[in-house]
Amino acid sequence: MALFYSDKSAKKSTKPTACRPFTIQDLDYQGLGVAKVEGKTWFVENALPNEQVEAVVIEEKRQFGRAKAVRFKQKSANRQVPSCAIYGRCGGCQMQHISLEMQRAAKQKALFQRLQRLQDSPIDFQPMIVGRATGYRRRAKLHIGVEKNGVVLGFRQANSQQIVPVSECEMLEPSLSALLPKLQQLLSGWKNKKQLGHLELVRADNGICLLLRHIGPLHQQDSENLRQFAGMENLSLFVMTEKEQVEQWRGEPPYYQIDGLKLAFSIRDFIQVNAELNASMVATALDWLSLTPQDRVLDLFCGMGNFTLPIAKQAAQAVGIEGVAAMVEQATQNAVGNGILNAQFFQTDLDQPFVDQLWAAEKFNKVLLDPARNGAWFALDHLCQLQPERMVYVSCNPATLVRDAEKLIANGYRLTRCAMIDMFPNTAHLESISLFEKV
Repeated sequence: MALFYSDKSAKKSTKPTACRPFTIQDLDYQGLGVAKVEGKTWFVENALPNEQVEAVVIEEKRQFGRAKAVRFKQKSANRQVPSCAIYGRCGGCQMQHISLEMQRAAKQKALFQRLQRLQDSPIDFQPMIVGRATGYRRRAKLHIGVEKNGVVLGFRQANSQQIVPVSECEMLEPSLSALLPKLQQLLSGWKNKKQLGHLELVRADNGICLLLRHIGPLHQQDSENLRQFAGMENLSLFVMTEKEQVEQWRGEPPYYQIDGLKLAFSIRDFIQVNAELNASMVATALDWLSLTPQDRVLDLFCGMGNFTLPIAKQAAQAVGIEGVAAMVEQATQNAVGNGILNAQFFQTDLDQPFVDQLWAAEKFNKVLLDPARNGAWFALDHLCQLQPERMVYVSCNPATLVRDAEKLIANGYRLTRCAMIDMFPNTAHLESISLFEKV
């Protein structure tokens, strides 16, 4: 059952209501059980197909409702015991009670069914692009709380500001997970605990980076302990004591390698958290674009060149467009650092008309789109005016992908190929890649 909905418009109940019985019929792509009661669709947390549950209502709207199963009259044989001891409290994973095969099948079914409904011509649905089920995250943000018993380091509880202590995480790359208890010990001895903000860990190809968000200057002893810790663990250390101002205290700026290229990035820049599948995704995008030495390719929402620079190696010209000035500068430096002369980068607000921009006056026959979760809606009308023959759309939100695909189809494009990318196993997130061709 392909049901995509938005939580933004829903008003959650302030108090739990009495339990209601539900018979679960299906599983949606976020791992929620789907039930039908008197014509209304219900999404039930912690419930699987063929289960009979009693669930507390979380919210109820005219067309749908949400609930959470608290008692089971009948359990599914497909239910599995979560491997994580804090699953259900930590907000990081939502699908550990579901087998990996069932997770993938539910996500793929929901995405493919909804996309195929948009057009009559068949879509070539490709095999899922998969990798490791655990140990895949090369980035993590850890929250820090101060309680009577000391410092708490961990992740936010689901639907709460409460911090759940985490001493290990099987979704993190092992080298990052191994640092968690050591960081907890370091912060337990902190002098000015109330000035602690949060931590970010990044596993770059040239080592592990640690970013500490601190409210104001560090106490001298805290500073010395932090530097000593970074030295013992061989970390690149970054500290932010004022908003948007990051100081590098130790080590090298981070980078990662892809398609034979070295891409430097700022410690706070967005990078795909799954390095293995990022490489597979980029390779798939280049293949589906069918690049030739004559192609002029436009990369919208380009970041610091994750797709643009590999494209430039195969095309006549690649132009990357990004809204964040610092990332445009980083992408330009990456092009220079890799000796790529046929790539250019420009800062443009893609929520505004861009056909009058100098770069848009160029002729582009192929396009790559990799927008954030809100999609590329505002850019599509202007993009279609450029009349590219082929577009590859990388999406991290199936709801906005479906919306944008509908607009592209209405503007004379056909969705010809699609694949799901299991970028975030055991979570409700769904990444995909789609090919649109001009009719």
